[in-house]
Amino acid sequence: MILTSKMGSSAVAAAVAVACGAAYAATPVATPATFSAEGNATAAATAIYAATVTVTLGSDYIANDTVVLGLSGASFIAGTSTLGTSYNTPVTCGSGGNTATLGFLSRSTSSANYRVTSVAGTQNNAVCSFSLPISRNSATSGTQTVSWTANTAQSGLVFDAASVVATIGSVRTQFTAPSTVTVLNGVVDVDSGRYQFAGGHDSGSVLSATGASSDTLSFTLQNRTSDNGAAVLTSVVGVISGDFSFVDGGDTTAGCSAADLGAGHGRISATGATLSINSACSTLTFTATTAGAVVISLGTGSSSTTPTNGGVLTAPQSFTVAPLTYSYAGASGGTTGSASVSFNSTGSAGAWTLNGSISKISYMPYGTGISRIVYITNRSNQSGGVSATAINEAGVSCAIANVATAPKGAVTNLSAGLDAGVAACYGASYSGKVAFEITANIPGNKAEVYSAYNVNGNRVIVVNDTNGKTVTSGNTQN
Repeated sequence: MILTSKMGSSAVAAAVAVACGAAYAATPVATPATFSAEGNATAAATAIYAATVTVTLGSDYIANDTVVLGLSGASFIAGTSTLGTSYNTPVTCGSGGNTATLGFLSRSTSSANYRVTSVAGTQNNAVCSFSLPISRNSATSGTQTVSWTANTAQSGLVFDAASVVATIGSVRTQFTAPSTVTVLNGVVDVDSGRYQFAGGHDSGSVLSATGASSDTLSFTLQNRTSDNGAAVLTSVVGVISGDFSFVDGGDTTAGCSAADLGAGHGRISATGATLSINSACSTLTFTATTAGAVVISLGTGSSSTTPTNGGVLTAPQSFTVAPLTYSYAGASGGTTGSASVSFNSTGSAGAWTLNGSISKISYMPYGTGISRIVYITNRSNQSGGVSATAINEAGVSCAIANVATAPKGAVTNLSAGLDAGVAACYGASYSGKVAFEITANIPGNKAEVYSAYNVNGNRVIVVNDTNGKTVTSGNTQN
């Protein structure tokens, strides 16, 4: 009995806990916040999240017992000079005649320390409420929790230690991949001379009737503005790669420029973002200042098969989108930052196919004493223009826009047009090897290319993917 009266109730609780192999357990509780990783990282150095934690005591206390609130996954703003008095005042646990008053002692980055200054009645099941200053800059990943430990005044034995922690928050990225993505999937129509798409552009798996002159890439940019401490979005920039040379011609300057976008029949336009294009017509950059829906329309914008400017649609081809760059600033005077966010799991923005004939000749020599023999047979009821792309041994690619016209039901010599294109691309005296990709605006299964060359009177047949019976095409009509 003498031991009990001198030790006090908290010491008795600690002694019993040691003897019995169990501890009294306080219960800390908090309402978890969902933090923005970007917002917290760019917040001002003194920015605070005031975490409210309530603790239900599991034992009685006496004066001079001490309490430690431990923080994991983030840091307290230590000291008192920048916090005023709101986080450093005494805390009263319980009410009525059953209370314990905790006086603030100190705070490090990982713990807040209190001492019991007075008690009344019993404290078991009394509830304490704390407001804790969490540094936003320190909470940039993972989960943030608070623990509770009480120590006896006389000997520092642990008692009333919480068996659980209170989760005050978790961190996630504020900016995620776009949703509701519909990629480009137009079928370039040879019936229109490759100035239009067949049957309108394909939205998902169903052909829409919105007009055969354009195909659309649409998506919704994401910004979790409801996250706690959300950063302020300033811009989202994405770069689409492909062959956009069909827009060139909206102005008098060679190469693509801003004047070509939306000008004449070489049309690329957007809602929800602004557009720019590089001079090589190979990258299209979109910039949005807010999250939300973006729709980019690509096509010739032509209802005619003979538009006044701009070029034909290039197909087949694939489009890609580099990871998007989100730029943002911390709230209330913080710093700035940027995040790279994948457009989708593959980086694909879709592809265009062609419902015409595409033939590939992998080898054709040029030089003294060598001539080419290339014909196309058109078995369809449709006449169509023939163009080609040449690639030489150095990997230099060159477009040959007008090789010939292939009349319906006829055989057409392509040799002269191909030779003229090679001379224009690589010089009249070019000597070397060239590969050709020949595109004819006629149904693919109705076309066949014959390819050979003559060396000093000896004819050598070159197998291509039509006389080799591998036809790359989509249209089987006519």
